[in-house]
Amino acid sequence: MKISVCYIAKNEEKNLPLSLETVRDLGDELIVVDTGSTDATRKIAEDAGARVYSFPWRDDFAAARNFALDRATGDWIVFLDADEGFLHPETVRAKIGEIDAMTPPADAIMVTRINMDFEATDVQGTDRAARIFRNLPEIRYHGRIHETIGHARGSLRLYQDDGSLSLYHTGYAGNAGRQKAERNLRMLLADVETGGEQPGQYMYLADCYMGLQDWKNALKYALLALDSPVQPLAGRVGLFHVAIESMRQLGWPLDEQLALTDKARDEYPRQPEFYGERGMILCGMDRLEEARASLETALSIYESHATPATASTYFTDATAAVVKKRLEEIRELI
Repeated sequence: MKISVCYIAKNEEKNLPLSLETVRDLGDELIVVDTGSTDATRKIAEDAGARVYSFPWRDDFAAARNFALDRATGDWIVFLDADEGFLHPETVRAKIGEIDAMTPPADAIMVTRINMDFEATDVQGTDRAARIFRNLPEIRYHGRIHETIGHARGSLRLYQDDGSLSLYHTGYAGNAGRQKAERNLRMLLADVETGGEQPGQYMYLADCYMGLQDWKNALKYALLALDSPVQPLAGRVGLFHVAIESMRQLGWPLDEQLALTDKARDEYPRQPEFYGERGMILCGMDRLEEARASLETALSIYESHATPATASTYFTDATAAVVKKRLEEIRELI
């Protein structure tokens, strides 16, 4: 089994060395497509043994990624961003080999990304992404922005990793999140201007507008995405998060916030965040006994690790601390 590790990168001298360290013993070949760096990105990649190719940037992430795939010779592709890396690199190759031998065969592997800020030692939640897949001509990236892999002959057969292939992701740390949102929104709006709004764009527009704290548009597109026939491979937790937070920021009536939160809880009964959201809303409605029960459930699920390992979540240690503080306040009042 041969593994090709691929990147596209531009001015990533800060992030790339750490990411490359996590794949140093993983790949049989390393491919870096440079889209116009003016810093030391190319040299860092070359020093790591990569074949470095230049690709003129044209506001199309899928085109750049597929350019890398066309040059890869491995049986499997590991395609990372420069701000990502494996948390347990020593286990990755063996795990891919194990999945490679499974019947029926998997086309791609959904892995957990742990969004974090190393400088603040802060975990900001987790999400899921297909970062590992078979090197087949019919599997290619699609979409200028928020590009995803797809199979030309139908749906991808996905393997849901249980955490052994987890990645760190620092892309939302500091000001990087806002800069990404601005760039992504510009590209999405260019697509909209060309071909009109498409259901598959709603979730990405919602994410961009949330990153820019444009709560009105974030809510608009989150609700459209929740009702859309096109749904994210990683599930709808993030969409509910955007919609609930936007409602809060816009001061929507608490009963409407509660109705959406109840819908999210019913759809994801083992996710602590929606019990937490529900408890906070109930506090605002002065329904303190119900609030306490909901907040206690949130903590119980979180502390017992009852949430599936394959789920995205934005309930973190910091969130748990806020919930505990609110519970203390409630207990003093009732």
